[in-house]
Amino acid sequence: MARRREPALPVLAQELSRARETHVEDREYSPTYLISEMGAKISRVLIGGVLTDIENRGSEDDPFYMARMIDPNGDTYYLRAGQYNPEGAAALSRIEAPRHVIAVGRVRSYSPDDSDAVYVSVQPENLREVSEQEVSVWAIKACNSLMRRLKGAQALSDASDPKLGMREREGLALAQEKYETVSTESYAGLLYDCLKYLSGETPATALTEKPPFTGEFETAEAMETPPATPTETVADAPPEAASAAEESSDDDQTSDADAEAAILDLVTKLDDQGEGVLYDKLRDNAVAAGIDTARLDELLDSLNDQGLTYQPAFNRFRVA
Repeated sequence: MARRREPALPVLAQELSRARETHVEDREYSPTYLISEMGAKISRVLIGGVLTDIENRGSEDDPFYMARMIDPNGDTYYLRAGQYNPEGAAALSRIEAPRHVIAVGRVRSYSPDDSDAVYVSVQPENLREVSEQEVSVWAIKACNSLMRRLKGAQALSDASDPKLGMREREGLALAQEKYETVSTESYAGLLYDCLKYLSGETPATALTEKPPFTGEFETAEAMETPPATPTETVADAPPEAASAAEESSDDDQTSDADAEAAILDLVTKLDDQGEGVLYDKLRDNAVAAGIDTARLDELLDSLNDQGLTYQPAFNRFRVA
């Protein structure tokens, strides 16, 4: 059975850091999924924010980078890259903090034998410097993803149709199974705060209010997550930003459709042997066409999810 590529989910740092439960499916090559309290089923993530700190804790010959990225809401992602992740290590070695960045990477969680604490980190596969506006566009997508799951969780509790995709339904079902209680109000508050920031009502704090980087992780238990007030609901989000989050999927569909069509055309043209085009060859041609590596990964994830492409072998892609 061919190994399938996992989609990269846009997820805010607080939801990722508070996830502590895992799940492995009964199939060959299943990754260990991290299940968030709000039902995000995570193997790979698409994250954005300000890369504030980078530290090489290895050596010049054998580097091991630890970095901290702050999302628009002021919460922290922890990044790690060493010899087993040379592409991520190379990307971190070339960039200077602070910089606005977007990264695609695999999620790893670790719990010491003598502790119940769970430490979540991201191993970047690709990281690139972007504009603040690009981070805001990413944040709207992450908010839209969280909003869908919040509404889905509410629909499930009301025994109505959540109108979600299969993966989202599976994630919500796993979250209900693994977490006894979840404060949906705190996530509604998180969404409200992020949308308020994106609307321009809240000043940026990412670079000024975080303590010096020590290279240590912050656990979910250590994070401050004040509950939302009764008025801080999804519906009460700033109208400009809330509208952007709800309508972004419609706006994205047009541009995404054009880009997906371009990638489908490339896969068709480059697969001259009928065995699938190698990812490296596809990447080089996509970059030449103006589609960078992180964007290519997003498009391939989407095409695979739609059943328009598949992987006959690891790192090869074919049109279905």
